[in-house]
Amino acid sequence: MPLRAIALSSSPQIVAADTSVRVVLGLMLEQGVDHVALVDAGGRFVGLASVGVALERIIPFSARTPHGLNDLAFAGDALPMLLDHFRGILDQPATTLLDPRAETLHVATPLMEAALLLTHAQGPLPVLDDHDVLVGVLSQRALMRFLANQSGER
Repeated sequence: MPLRAIALSSSPQIVAADTSVRVVLGLMLEQGVDHVALVDAGGRFVGLASVGVALERIIPFSARTPHGLNDLAFAGDALPMLLDHFRGILDQPATTLLDPRAETLHVATPLMEAALLLTHAQGPLPVLDDHDVLVGVLSQRALMRFLANQSGER
C-alpha cells in the first residue's frame, strides 16, 4: 500500500528557501515547531529547516566534526560564545539549516519502506508528489494511528 492511501498530517509552515535564518527561527519559536518546509521559487520542496541544525551550528566546530570533541564541560558557562555564534547565523539563508541526512517520502512510497525510514527519522518526514511539491508530512504517530484504525483498535 503506498502512502497516497494514508491521510497525511498537514504540511508544516512553508517558507521561501532564500528567507533568512532570523525570520525562519522566529517563525519556529513563535509557532512552537521544530521544522519549517523550504521551497524554491517554483514551489518545489527544498528541505526542512530545523531547530536542531540551528543548535548544531552554534556549538563549536570542534564538537561537530567526526571524531571531534564529545564533551564541552570544560567550556563552563559559554553563554557569550553561544550568543556570538547565534548572532552569526541569523542573516544567513534558511537553507543553512537543512539537515543533509534528512529523508523524504514520495506519495508512491510503500508503507513498509515509510515505516522503516520513520524508525530512523528525527521527526516527521515530508511527503512529495510527482512534481516534488510537498503534500504533507508523515509522523510516527500518524502512521501508528493509521495502523490502529486499520486494525479496528481505534
